[in-house]
Parts: sequence; structure tokens; C-alpha cells
Amino acid sequence: MSDILALYHGTTHDFKEIDVRRGKPFKDFGHGFYLTESYERARNIAIRNRRIEENRMRAMGYETELPVFVYAYEFDLSEMNKLNVKRFNTADREWLRFIIANRMNRTRQHDYDIVIGPTANDDTRASIRTVMNAANGAIFSDTALNLLIEMLEPNNLPEQYYFGTSKAAAMLKLTGRHELR
Repeated sequence: MSDILALYHGTTHDFKEIDVRRGKPFKDFGHGFYLTESYERARNIAIRNRRIEENRMRAMGYETELPVFVYAYEFDLSEMNKLNVKRFNTADREWLRFIIANRMNRTRQHDYDIVIGPTANDDTRASIRTVMNAANGAIFSDTALNLLIEMLEPNNLPEQYYFGTSKAAAMLKLTGRHELR
């Protein structure tokens, strides 16, 4: 019997197929397709992104109301042995180095199909910038990283699933698409 994992993706975009190249750059695990085990978290991400995108549109002189979607997927965990997978069990120095490398570069910084680990939230972004400014380029020093991890309260960071290749994304089975009003 295989283990099936339910995953959710919240967005303002209506799409038929996953295109990992359409993801935004400078994200935790790189340019790709992100999911969570929590429907509620996916919904909240979509609502937050709608607010950000609508504000950006208003600043350019456009008034629009964007839709909000939550896509539901199943992933057969037995398929992971066919992929190059990286799992971060906790928010530690290795995890933080990985996130900083991805957030500082537009291009992908690794060759993993899937990366699983804690989400670096908006507080993380502010904390990274603060420590980077204070560290004078020594952001990867153990002292700077330990300070950042302490500031982030790593036990409170939700887990995220990054699918960075078409091969990995093809293993996601769409089970539902909900448009929220």
C-alpha cells in the first residue's frame, strides 16, 4: 500500500497544468511550484497574494479584483525514490544557508527535484536583511546564522513542499480546484 500525501497550492492564477518555470524567483527553495499540507495555509497565501497583486495593479492605475484559487493534489510518497529529494527536518544553519542562496539569486541554486522543509516567512526576510546589513557580508558565518535562527523561532515555521522540475510536478495528481469568493 502506498502512502498518499494531500497537498495544496493557493494562488490568484487559473491554470490547467503546472509549469514550474512560472514560479517567482528569489523564493526559499528556488524558482518552482510550492505546496503545503494545510488547505487553510494555502487559502491564506492566495488571499495575501491577491492583496499584494491588487495593490501593485492599483499603483499602476488599474482597478481589478483578482480571483483566489486553492488547488488540491495527491502525491504518492513511494514515487520519491525516483527523484532527487532534499528534506530539511528543522530550521538550522544548513536550511538557512540554502534559503539565503536561493533568495539572493534569480537562478536555481541546486539540482533537487523536490525540497521539503520549514517555510521562511515574512519575518525571515526582514531578519535576513537585518543580519546581512549588520554582518558586512559575513551572512554565512555561524554567528550570524545562529542569531537569525534564534530570531525566527524555528519551531513555529510551517512545512512547505517545493517541486522544482517538470518530472516532479508530473507526479502530482490534481484532485480538486476551488475558487474562493
